[in-house]
Amino acid sequence: MQPFVANDYRKRVLAAVDRRGGVDASDPFELYDIPLDEAESLTDAEVSRRIDEVWAFWQKQRDHPKYRVLVGQLVAEHEQRSESLRFANRRSALARTVTATRDQRDADRFELLDSAIERLMQRHGGIPASKRSGLDDIGAMGGLTPAEIATRLRRYRILDDSSASTPLPAPTPELSSARLEQIATLLGEFDRLQVDERTPTLLSLLRLTLDDATDLDEIGRRTAQLGERSRELPAGRLRAVVDELLVHIREILLGDVGLARAYSAAVMTRVRSHLEPRIRAAVLVEDELLEHDREFLVQEALSLGLGPVGARAMVDEIATDFGAAAPKPTVEARPAVGPEPARRSREWEAPLRSARAMLRQGKPVAARTLCREALDLAGDDSDAIRQIRSVTEEVENLLADAKARWRRALDDAGADRHVAALAALDELSRTASDIDTLDVHGPQLSAALEVSRRAVAAAESVVAQSKAGGVGPAVLAAAARACADHPELARMTAQVSVEPATDVRVTVLGGVACHITWQPSATPGVVYRVLRLRADGSSQTVGRTSATELEDGGATPGAVPPSYGVVALLGGLSSEMTRSDGGSAVAKASESRSAPSSPDIVVLGVVDGRLRFDWPVGVTEAMVVIRPDQPPSDPADPQARGTKITNTRYEIDGGFVLPAGARHVAVASCRRDERGALHTATAFGPQARAVVDSSRLE
Repeated sequence: MQPFVANDYRKRVLAAVDRRGGVDASDPFELYDIPLDEAESLTDAEVSRRIDEVWAFWQKQRDHPKYRVLVGQLVAEHEQRSESLRFANRRSALARTVTATRDQRDADRFELLDSAIERLMQRHGGIPASKRSGLDDIGAMGGLTPAEIATRLRRYRILDDSSASTPLPAPTPELSSARLEQIATLLGEFDRLQVDERTPTLLSLLRLTLDDATDLDEIGRRTAQLGERSRELPAGRLRAVVDELLVHIREILLGDVGLARAYSAAVMTRVRSHLEPRIRAAVLVEDELLEHDREFLVQEALSLGLGPVGARAMVDEIATDFGAAAPKPTVEARPAVGPEPARRSREWEAPLRSARAMLRQGKPVAARTLCREALDLAGDDSDAIRQIRSVTEEVENLLADAKARWRRALDDAGADRHVAALAALDELSRTASDIDTLDVHGPQLSAALEVSRRAVAAAESVVAQSKAGGVGPAVLAAAARACADHPELARMTAQVSVEPATDVRVTVLGGVACHITWQPSATPGVVYRVLRLRADGSSQTVGRTSATELEDGGATPGAVPPSYGVVALLGGLSSEMTRSDGGSAVAKASESRSAPSSPDIVVLGVVDGRLRFDWPVGVTEAMVVIRPDQPPSDPADPQARGTKITNTRYEIDGGFVLPAGARHVAVASCRRDERGALHTATAFGPQARAVVDSSRLE
């Protein structure tokens, strides 16, 4: 990181931010002049020093004739804006978000130039020299400098067209029937995997119609959005189908214009074949196409992928071919009393402007409500509907992303991963601050943000105290448990050792139970876990206690009492196992590291013999535990039968297929550690159980 120079900062940063439209078009790394690529390597002290230098410079510039408004806003928002930069873990999370935002901003700046270059490449196979200067003008419209334009054009061949002859027309591309059949098969499979509206065409997959086939900008934007949503899908057949359909969309709808025309013609031919016999039957008796029949047939065409304009035109054209003209809609006569009332003016503009304002303020839920209000006021105004639809699409895409972030943040907070939760919640507070209003009975964003902020602050406080030598192992372990993903706290906790118990002894009580005693661990504040050790090397937990003795009433002592092991636990740490038979101790390991935390699963019920449940974010495997006589006590219940299922198999089967005779069912999530070993949650969640009507499964 270079030293801070006031004049250079004013020309390089303040001028650029002011030119782009203000603080909202920038990010904290740029505003505090911190290199984004050094976010991981800089220390907290270096970053804090740079923040203080920039803050002092802002104070001196508050009366600057050109930048006083911008600097005034920066000063007012300094505390909130700089907070996410001061600590390494939050700075790293913010850096990933800012990198993605800057990449998108650069893509937007080059979009106009790239579109022009792409069209020239399609037409000429290169960039004609006579059109080179025109590209400078197009690039300048997007805010690009001549140097940036020249760098971009280095990728392409410049053609000398001073004596170019008229190019031969390119052969008309064709779509084979096999490819059309492949697309139809994929769309049909997509419909079976999704409980949503029918998807008859590739354009329908993008929520467009054949009327929009020439709008390449909109098709490209929605294709990119679908690609992002596809990457968020879990691995499985649905994701594979969407990825294959995206290949066809890019090659046909966004590739050669001839292929797009051929695909549109194929769709129209299929729709015409479907409509012709129905229109013939509709006009056979009356020799005309009645209005209600026309509207029904138009809806049929719409359901097959045509747009409103194309659907009506095709129905009228076919009706004319069969000798009947489509009737004009009837208009009710109105008494001529007084002047014609004025048509409803552009009342929809006010709520649409408010919706855009809500988007800028980071309130997409309010924006969606305003879009619906604008749509109600628009009536059949096609221009209004087009504008409202564009804003609505942006709102829905932002809401979909915000909902996913909100769910992940709540999952992270529920699993005490407050560092990740805080980064997501901070982002939501800026881009979707009203996301919590979708569920008035659910958690509030401000409350969740405060909880995670306090948890991270408490963890950082413990780290600071530990560096000063004033924190014991119990406090470290408790802090690590309360903020499980704090990296520095995890490193400190990993260095804490828990002393084992000693002198484990077993006494048989009347031949029906065993009494286990041991000497306490030298580490204060521990809890002991007692395990019954089987001959095959496996073990079963008998119980936990803070005392130094425990009675096992479930043992069958026989002639030789079973062996037992005692492990001292402190937070998420464990000691070596001390055995009653003097065998080798189990290597010390941190429970939190060897067994990753597994979030609770919520069972939705049983439908058609299949158990349905929600998959928590990040969980791809689950253990379904079935017991016929009573609810299973835990995932390791020896009287129950457990079956592992992956989310891919769950999607293929439409749930977990229950065997005949199943009665009591519970589900626990599974996670794999860094070595790939599978760990099942030690207990079921509060909503992870179900009682099955087994008679329906037989």
